[in-house]
Amino acid sequence: MAKKWLCLCLAGLLLGLWGCAPPRQSAQPTAEADAPVNLVYYTIGEPDEDLALVNEALNRILLEKYGFTVTYHKIGWNDYTAQFNSLINTNRNYDIIFTWTDNYMTTADSGNFLDLTEYLQTQYTALYEAVNSEFWKGVAIGERIYGIPTNKELATPVHFLFAQELVEKYQIDIDQYKTFASLEPLLERVYAQEPDYIPLFFDSSHTNIMAPGNYEYVGYDSIPLMIDSHDKTCQVVNIFETDYAKETLATLHRYYEAGYINQDAALRTAFSRFQDEPVFIRLSTGGPDASASYTADYGYPIVSGQVSDSIVTTESTQGGLMAVNAHTRYPEQCMQFLSAVNTDPEIRNLLNYGVEGVHYTLTEEDQVQMISTAYRGVPYTQGNWFILKTSVGEKLNKWELYQEFNENTLESPLLGFTPDYSGCQLEFNAVSLVYEKYYAPLATGTVDPAIYLPKLQEELKLAGVEKLQLTLQHQINDWLAAKHTGG
Repeated sequence: MAKKWLCLCLAGLLLGLWGCAPPRQSAQPTAEADAPVNLVYYTIGEPDEDLALVNEALNRILLEKYGFTVTYHKIGWNDYTAQFNSLINTNRNYDIIFTWTDNYMTTADSGNFLDLTEYLQTQYTALYEAVNSEFWKGVAIGERIYGIPTNKELATPVHFLFAQELVEKYQIDIDQYKTFASLEPLLERVYAQEPDYIPLFFDSSHTNIMAPGNYEYVGYDSIPLMIDSHDKTCQVVNIFETDYAKETLATLHRYYEAGYINQDAALRTAFSRFQDEPVFIRLSTGGPDASASYTADYGYPIVSGQVSDSIVTTESTQGGLMAVNAHTRYPEQCMQFLSAVNTDPEIRNLLNYGVEGVHYTLTEEDQVQMISTAYRGVPYTQGNWFILKTSVGEKLNKWELYQEFNENTLESPLLGFTPDYSGCQLEFNAVSLVYEKYYAPLATGTVDPAIYLPKLQEELKLAGVEKLQLTLQHQINDWLAAKHTGG
């Protein structure tokens, strides 16, 4: 534990130093007339040993095919949230950036992302058509598009991610465990017999722990207003008033008190990871045949079990997007790059796997066999999965399975609805602050809900949550009525 706290302290110090660096202006220096345009691209992932090598290979292709280059930055998992905020808030130099559910809508609303709608409707229709239409419904903000969603599984149901080593050691049938309450005997055994393992890992991210109860957020996940995904009337509830939430939080607190949940859970960021930290069960979201991709993402063998329904929601469509700086000097080249990542297999596979012959080879079945760990892409952060080659260990018909999965997902009755907070912005801001204050301690089991839920509810009411709930319900009712009448 001391080692983990030391890592966290050092990370905080480094972030602080980084944030104090003098900001650069968002406008790039004027290029010489004969120099190609160079885009600055930031995404998440550890800065690989061979990132520069991959960047060089990428630029050779981009320059030959499209006439511009890209400076490709990856920011580590533990640092990305803070550096994203710094890039946005200090006008640092970037053209394209990875964004996701936690910050896409708020950053777009604040005017920091370029409106891509006209580009997609006119010059870049091939890009638009390459992405499943359900994604466009989910990422639209007032019928405008501010980011290109990763074209992957439509629904991202919650999964329990089990360490394969312990599943095999104890011959666990993971299909028997679909709720937090059902995990108790497993967590008890691992806590007693595997002291090196964290039985159940949590962090402060807004992974929807209410999804197994079929609850989804109404728009932003920064306020606790949700609907039942199977309720076609879309009745808005304060999730903390439901029996499901009360029972879930009580269960998690009992686990925390028993030592089953990592004690620093409420302090960990959404992407924080430490290599010397074996975990028995994590929580994540994903699609079909997910074990292989989770194994690649976390770096150890994982078997996954889906524990919520496959429903395409606004939240699931916004899990990974590439957005353009509203102040970029090169919107056309940005759109060309975004189009290439979604329609050009050569570009897409290079970003995902690296350089053929250096980082991977191809088998007789045309699957990727990785031969180096010096570069690894992060698939959900960029582009169209359906033009990727499959990897050894994945099913040859992986993309057919994904297509079938997408075709059989249920559509949330709220997909495509965009809330309008213009008449209650003060209440939205106040409720968001209260929610953020209490969310991580409650959702990670760190504090006793019997004590802190009443405090949360009182502060939410004072902040105006009831007005927000009523306002959103009226908007949803009008939106549903317009849909039913074709308006």
